[in-house]
Amino acid sequence: MHPCTDDAFEWIRNRRAEFLPRDKPDWKSFVSNPIPKQFEAYAKILHQTDASYKNIDNPLTEREISILKIPPCTTLRSFVERRRKENLGPRIRWRELAQLFGVPFEAEICHEWFRARMEEPGCWPRFLLGPDDAGLNDEELSAVLSVLQPFAGNQDSFFRFSEIALIATEKPIQFCGTLDELSAFLATGKYQFTPEYWWPADHSWCVCSDYDLTFTLVAGCKELVSGVLNDATLEAIQVTPQTRIDDYAPMSTLQCDELLT
Repeated sequence: MHPCTDDAFEWIRNRRAEFLPRDKPDWKSFVSNPIPKQFEAYAKILHQTDASYKNIDNPLTEREISILKIPPCTTLRSFVERRRKENLGPRIRWRELAQLFGVPFEAEICHEWFRARMEEPGCWPRFLLGPDDAGLNDEELSAVLSVLQPFAGNQDSFFRFSEIALIATEKPIQFCGTLDELSAFLATGKYQFTPEYWWPADHSWCVCSDYDLTFTLVAGCKELVSGVLNDATLEAIQVTPQTRIDDYAPMSTLQCDELLT
């Protein structure tokens, strides 16, 4: 992979919907804001969330809990403890959390929906790790690359890192190379996140891990998006250019059980 000019990003910059100022009272953000509205299908990869056992294995004393006014978080704590007892592993899928908190598992789901249903504020970081902003973890990255590879062929791809993360640095933000080179490039540790945008020379697909999002958006042909949705490693849900991606998106009025059937 080698640095390249900003010109290759123009097609995304020019074809995505205009971002509205956040200070507007009716501010909203949609899939079409970061990704052009030109693809057959779209998916939203929900970044991984894991159970945290730190506060279970190393609890504070009752006096410390009282002084710090730490909430018991009964529902979430019991859920995490039960999963570990049943040897289910640390990963907790968003669908499971949706069932736990009675949240609809639908296109506009965001982690703020879970927080809003928790008994007390502050429970999430005590018993859950993630989902991370701005990028995929190594396992997710490998899975996405595996899905994309048949659709990339031998053509070059472009990788653009977030300007926000690299502000006040002299690091280049845009590179050209092949999908096969991305993992090795990231392994050098010179960049802390996966690229914010990746796309091939023919513009047939696009991946976006926006700096502020806890999920990654993928757009392309129906076969490509189907590969993302059906991958065993990834947890993804189908979206459209009109799907909201901001944390203020309202939950559906349908009952969670109806949406999970």
